Amino acid sequence: MATWHCPVCGLDFAFHSELDWHIRDSHCLKRTAGLAGQLEREAVLSWGSLRRLQSASENPSVSLFMWTAPGAVMAPTDAANLRQLADRAARQLASEVQGAALEHMKGRLDEAVRAAGNSPTDHGLAVFVSSSETVIVPLPFAPQEKVAVKPSFATRDLLEALQEHPMYRALVLWGPGFRLLEGWGDRLSDVRNWQVPNPSLTGPRYAKGTREEAARWTPHQRRQAALEAADLAIGERIAIDGRLPLVVVGRTSLLVRFRNSSAHAASIVGEVTTWGSMRTRAEVGKLAAPLVAAWRNRHAADYLDALDQAERQGHVVWGLEKVWDAVQQQRVHWLWVERDYSLPGRVVDGGRRLLLGEHAEHDRRPGLTEDVVDMVIERATLAGAHVEIVEDLRGPGHRKDRIAAQIGPAAAGSQPVEVGTARQVPTGPTSRAAA
Repeated sequence: MATWHCPVCGLDFAFHSELDWHIRDSHCLKRTAGLAGQLEREAVLSWGSLRRLQSASENPSVSLFMWTAPGAVMAPTDAANLRQLADRAARQLASEVQGAALEHMKGRLDEAVRAAGNSPTDHGLAVFVSSSETVIVPLPFAPQEKVAVKPSFATRDLLEALQEHPMYRALVLWGPGFRLLEGWGDRLSDVRNWQVPNPSLTGPRYAKGTREEAARWTPHQRRQAALEAADLAIGERIAIDGRLPLVVVGRTSLLVRFRNSSAHAASIVGEVTTWGSMRTRAEVGKLAAPLVAAWRNRHAADYLDALDQAERQGHVVWGLEKVWDAVQQQRVHWLWVERDYSLPGRVVDGGRRLLLGEHAEHDRRPGLTEDVVDMVIERATLAGAHVEIVEDLRGPGHRKDRIAAQIGPAAAGSQPVEVGTARQVPTGPTSRAAA
């Protein structure tokens, strides 16, 4: 009997339709006939997808955010709302580009709207469109409605969501097998389901040599093979989407052995001792989500402590203009931003100066940005800084500066970055990873 193989996680399926649903549900990938034959990514909300969106830089870039009703296909009212947002974006595009470039962008925007309208929905949706990139991101939360047309994608909402609702991995260990899941909260999807082949099974799925070899294994060897396979599977997922907090579920003996032997033990943020075989995804999520939330709260407190310590050492600048200068000089190591802090602005003099608020709106030069704070976050992240969104941020004397940066020496050979110039994506991690 023919089987269909998932190229991402390696699972086999008896029917091609099952593989299609698996790819859409677990990996959110699909290929469409539209968009000039390009790969249209329905990206999962992850640090990897955030970094890819932040590194894309094409002017103009369109970002649409809206809330949706979960369903197998977008509701007609949501589709109408998305069309209205796209029309608003098209009107803004007309003030940025003209002629063939405008028609090209409007055509790509129409394709993206049609693709999103025919796809499953979650509680929210983000659509990103540029001259060469289209990314549709179902969101597990309801974002504030937004239309942004600027030189790069608006990704701040995704950053806040990933910090507030951290994505994580859950590893369920059970004797001679394991199950690896990924997601957020109690909403998890399988990325690997593996067990030592049963030597009594027959058929083309198991080679004769594999059955004979497994038949000679002791129970200890079978468990060890499962632990080694689990470690390899986590490494493969890290190569695809980076490190994530890891929760391990299983019997005490298996938890201890995995912790002592795994190359990924440092990513473990919690363990759940349980008996029995494989649990449902909902059960695993219910057990793991509180541990991940507690880990997130501990780190949020640590990040504010780090700000206080850097302030005492005189390594912190406060206020949007000073932070922008530090970002341009690539001296920002950490960035703290108060939630919901936004300000219209205009970058002038090749990026060396900001015009903010009313000064920016009264300036007649092109390039007004509705939220210059989003631009600061994006550039700091791409330069390798850690960005943390906090509920309340007060500077010295409890004044409301709302943004602060820990600064240090500039990177060797770095130069201020002018707006519109090509940017390089840092090779190291640009977002929070599990310890």
